[in-house]
Amino acid sequence: MNLNNEGSKLQVENLDGVCIWEMPIAADLRGRFFKAYVEGSSSSFPVDFLTFEHFFTESKKYVFRGMHFQGSPHSTTKVVSIVKGKAIDFLLDLRKESTTYGKIQIQLLDEIAPVSIYIPAGIAHGYISLTEGTIISYRQDKAFCSNCDSGVSGKIVESYLPIKLIDTIRSDRDKVLKDFANFEYQSKCNL
Repeated sequence: MNLNNEGSKLQVENLDGVCIWEMPIAADLRGRFFKAYVEGSSSSFPVDFLTFEHFFTESKKYVFRGMHFQGSPHSTTKVVSIVKGKAIDFLLDLRKESTTYGKIQIQLLDEIAPVSIYIPAGIAHGYISLTEGTIISYRQDKAFCSNCDSGVSGKIVESYLPIKLIDTIRSDRDKVLKDFANFEYQSKCNL
């Protein structure tokens, strides 16, 4: 799988503020035990993060979810972790003041060598599942706000997908998200 698609004009690099870490794993004859996150920073968990909401997605092979984020006034940061299966994770920096604005970061997620990703507020997130029954864990530092929920079309990462975006399984909502070039976040929230 070529994640450095030379035909794409989109620049791929590490985004400001994003942290990725391998989950500590203990294995024995029963199976494996692994920690996605422990409150407070340590050598294994490089960021301080308090979980307000925790949920999971389970996806069929070639489901594309994204590119989603929750904007102001209820912006959220997330810790995303692979639980089962394999996926390609995409991050798009929407923070206009950031040195990595408009750039993407790509991370392979695999249950064999599980990682967690800290995603700061202002970064859109999406992924494509590569196996049946892929499970991703999401921890957020604030509650979901439907009036602050937004997203950018997955077309921005299409050249990095293993199949055409149109051939992926997507929600009706994700099919009509605006292209990055035409995107301007506007909250519908009245606080």
